[in-house]
Amino acid sequence: MAAHDRLRAFRRNAWHIREALALFDAAAGPLHVDDGYLQDQAAIDRYKRLAIPVRRALNPADRASFALAVEALRECGRGAADASRPARADWDRLQADLDATIALGERKVARRALLADWLEAAAFYDKLDRDRRYDRLIDDWGKAAESLAADLARETAAIVLRLDEVAAEELEEPIVLPPPEPTPPPPPERKIWWWRRTRR
Repeated sequence: MAAHDRLRAFRRNAWHIREALALFDAAAGPLHVDDGYLQDQAAIDRYKRLAIPVRRALNPADRASFALAVEALRECGRGAADASRPARADWDRLQADLDATIALGERKVARRALLADWLEAAAFYDKLDRDRRYDRLIDDWGKAAESLAADLARETAAIVLRLDEVAAEELEEPIVLPPPEPTPPPPPERKIWWWRRTRR
């Protein structure tokens, strides 16, 4: 994939991050009590919207990853590479922070592992899912884990948006892209009447 195509994939993912962060800045949802904690009912929906694009940005194998966007900017020339240096430095500091451990209760856990588990649980959260992986994660690690993981996700998102500004300049695009074109619905299935199915 050409460098500019990789940057466009990165920018499409960054658009979803901007939209997700806007939800955090909007009014909170109605409150309810859950296991003794006062909870915002819309919080998990906001976490889910943020978790999906942040997971992609953190995954170096994803075409919308931070790592591939940095590589693409280097291929675009020294000017783009130099402009990306502050975001890269922030990213390196974040990676070092993710490699550190934190004590939760009587156990120690790597921040990276906690963030990865939280992002996956939030991204695939389903209120009707009997497995309730997100709820089990909070039961295992406590509400402090949710707060820490959410903060790490937002920090990751902020660094992605800094690099997105560099990508926008390289592509000569506005920083805030218009919403992506909606995916057209699939064509309707062709009806086959039962008597045609039985004909030989």
